[in-house]
Amino acid sequence: MRKYIYTLFVALVAVSLSAQVTIDRSKAPTPGPARIPEIGSYESFELKNGLKVFVVEDHKLPRITMSLILDRDPILEGAKAGYVSIAGDLIGAGTANRTKSDLDEEVDFMGANFGTGSNSIRVGGLSKYTDQLIDILSDVLLHPSFPEEEFDKLKSQMISGLKANADDPNAISRNLRGAALYGLDHPYGEVMTEATLEAVTIEDCKTYYKTYFRPNIAYMVVIGDITVADANKKLNKALKKWKSAKVPTQDYAKTNRADATRMILVDRPSAVQSVVWLGNVIDLPQGHPDIEPLRLANEILGGRGASGRLFLNLREDKGYTYGANSNFGVDELNSTFGASAKMRNEVTDSAITEFLYEINRMKNESVTEKDLVATKASLSGSFGRSLESPASAANFALNIARYNLPSDYYNNYLSRLEAVTAEDVMRVANTYMNGPLTIIVVGKAQDVAGKLSSFGEVEYFDAEGNETEAPTFLFMPDGITKERVLNNYFEAIGGAEAFQNITSLKQEMSLEAPGMPGAVGMKTVKNIPDYYLSEQSMQGMTLMKVEYKDGAATRSGMRGNAELEGEELAATSKEAKYVISQLEWLENPGAINFDGQTLVNGKDVYQITEGEETYYFDVATGLLYMSVETAEGPEGEITVTTVFKEWQEVNGLTFVKTIEQSAGPQSFTVTVNTITWK
Repeated sequence: MRKYIYTLFVALVAVSLSAQVTIDRSKAPTPGPARIPEIGSYESFELKNGLKVFVVEDHKLPRITMSLILDRDPILEGAKAGYVSIAGDLIGAGTANRTKSDLDEEVDFMGANFGTGSNSIRVGGLSKYTDQLIDILSDVLLHPSFPEEEFDKLKSQMISGLKANADDPNAISRNLRGAALYGLDHPYGEVMTEATLEAVTIEDCKTYYKTYFRPNIAYMVVIGDITVADANKKLNKALKKWKSAKVPTQDYAKTNRADATRMILVDRPSAVQSVVWLGNVIDLPQGHPDIEPLRLANEILGGRGASGRLFLNLREDKGYTYGANSNFGVDELNSTFGASAKMRNEVTDSAITEFLYEINRMKNESVTEKDLVATKASLSGSFGRSLESPASAANFALNIARYNLPSDYYNNYLSRLEAVTAEDVMRVANTYMNGPLTIIVVGKAQDVAGKLSSFGEVEYFDAEGNETEAPTFLFMPDGITKERVLNNYFEAIGGAEAFQNITSLKQEMSLEAPGMPGAVGMKTVKNIPDYYLSEQSMQGMTLMKVEYKDGAATRSGMRGNAELEGEELAATSKEAKYVISQLEWLENPGAINFDGQTLVNGKDVYQITEGEETYYFDVATGLLYMSVETAEGPEGEITVTTVFKEWQEVNGLTFVKTIEQSAGPQSFTVTVNTITWK
């Protein structure tokens, strides 16, 4: 009973005290003074050759990372655009003392990480291997061997990557931003192409290394389980032979904004979605007092994910896109402010209108105190979380040295952020988000060009940033029907009747993709009309196997075993029934539509659609050139593009030899090695 009375007494006291306090919840609480962040400490020293070293001791874990960074001016690569990237990768492809395989084996043995770039070398691993890691870093830095075979491999990989991105609207959009804002003759605007990569020689890479990998323009960041004294001793010993030299500097004029709004369109005739970017050039170097106000403005507009105004408008309210965002850059020369999204072709112009509406709101309407407080809290929290990593202290020290910032620049970040007012946000919005804007759309011109003209005269560019003529839109050519297109196709491959008479088909193929350790083996077997087998394997292991027999189908492999049903079963049944899928069109011509003739990648093609899939047939040869379909991906709809690159004759009939396919960011090439049929 006593305990009960005491508990009741405490509760009554609490209630009486709360009744005496009146809280006005209609107003956000007044923020207290910005705290001074606790930024990790660092020490620095300079080697005799001019290399500046920053050390952040962190003995919590037995690990260490070392990063070498070159501080050079941007380089205009011109007709050999890409050689700087190749050189950066090639530096880590072997030394006078270690082959690439030796390096890989040594790094793997230590469980370490290692990589090189055009202006960096980095190693990291357990601190007990510190001497070995330093030895690798110094060996790569001082004695790169530039092996010819690795050079050829790197160049080939980069060319393959370009081909894979040739139909990627996001990659095209990135190219166009630079080309449109800065011009192709500017280091921020030039576009790497297959032609420029082919022009690169190994001597270009060696010259780049000899010219720019010099200690007097370099910084070393060391983080982890090592003392400053040890770092000084070990690096002085390892890098004493690294000689300083004069490094060329570049002086580029600041880039001005366009005088008027530009409406740029890159035509992708097969695209079902448009990628939209709009923005302009800004002048915002490191340490500028407008950085914090603009960071707040950008977060409110489109930087806070699902809470940004662009996201709330274009996705939540209008349903135009899966996501929309904005961002800006900080750069000593020039940078950009921009906003972007991907949406259906039919709403492209409407989406641009909403982008402009929200940007104008930032310029003309004061942000609310609620938004201001919430955004400051979000940015402060992100900054605070970043301080948990020892790398932050090193990066801060590096920036202070590189950009001549005040020594307490990052210590005062939170106070600068807290001091930003709604008036400051509106001011920077009018300074950096102000027009005229450059609007870039990568999409199907036939569907979007007419509506885009309301924003300004439409300029047409190709995927490599070159101005081009307006595309040829779909038109109905005289005397051409879908039956005629099909007849031309079957005549080109050996005749419809010949393919209808095939009773069995076996193909062995190989699939290669950028970044894959090896090729995937593929095999298909068809016994018309009741058996189909598709098998994928790698290094003797079956990745996936699909088998259809007598009306039933199974899937087995790494994804487990399953009986196929519904659409999957129907698809495998169709594979068994037709040696090539276009034979079905002869039985059911009503399933397809002839849309007309157009131009795709500079090739005259006839366009046929079947449901959600579009087919393009080469006017000159009759052969199938490309197909495009929309599929559901992890983050929404993606476009799957298949290019039928090469054809081959086998015993009087013509079959596909090489296929290049892209699905969103993924791409691969399939080569048909053997075909047998009867």
